[in-house]
Amino acid sequence: MTQSSLDLMSALTEIAGRRPLLVVTDFDGTLSAIVADPAAAALVDGAEPILLRLAECPGVRVAVMSGRGYADLADRVGSHRDLFLIGSHGAEYGGPADASLLGRRDGLVAELRALLLPYDGSFLEVKPVSASVHTRRMPNRGAAAALQDSTIAGPGAVEGRTVKVGKEVVELAVVRADKGVALRRLADEVGAAAIVYLGDDVTDEDAFAVLGPDDVGIKVGDGPTAASYRVADSAAVLAVLTHLAD
Repeated sequence: MTQSSLDLMSALTEIAGRRPLLVVTDFDGTLSAIVADPAAAALVDGAEPILLRLAECPGVRVAVMSGRGYADLADRVGSHRDLFLIGSHGAEYGGPADASLLGRRDGLVAELRALLLPYDGSFLEVKPVSASVHTRRMPNRGAAAALQDSTIAGPGAVEGRTVKVGKEVVELAVVRADKGVALRRLADEVGAAAIVYLGDDVTDEDAFAVLGPDDVGIKVGDGPTAASYRVADSAAVLAVLTHLAD
């Protein structure tokens, strides 16, 4: 059970004084509103300045970690020296993926394009080391469920591939990575005394799962979670970041 907003503010006040402090946030649904077309996603108003202000605080390290490709994430967040970016659920740690993975990804994409042909409203999002099958535009919800099942049981069952199921999306990757592993790596590198992690999707649960008892995990929106706290939306995320920076 997540705790109250009053409890969250108290926890943030306490953790804000610890150093080194690591603050990591997801992008889609956290710093950006969820939109039907992933290409249309953008930082909510006010997100960039508060991220940079927080990153300028002595002893604070700020990172944005996303399932998006590294280059795509950098285009939307901006390439700022004080913001560390992690793409592809951790596979692109601080920079683009190895080009040797592109051939394996292209084979996966060809399989998925063929699979999607009969499904009206479905679309494929191609990333550096993965591809995501989106069903949120599909008018037939039964067909959407069938497509997700076929994606997992078909291309997703090939050895060496990983499957991540999110909100009306199934992502298949050609390399193993998850946000929890990437978060622990970054925390170890900066010697973090405390971590604040914010995210809205199923894939963020990997990050929540590696937090310690004195860290703060914040789930954005509805849904089951291992996070101790919950906020409603991106506006509330900005309030959290502002509280930490003040």
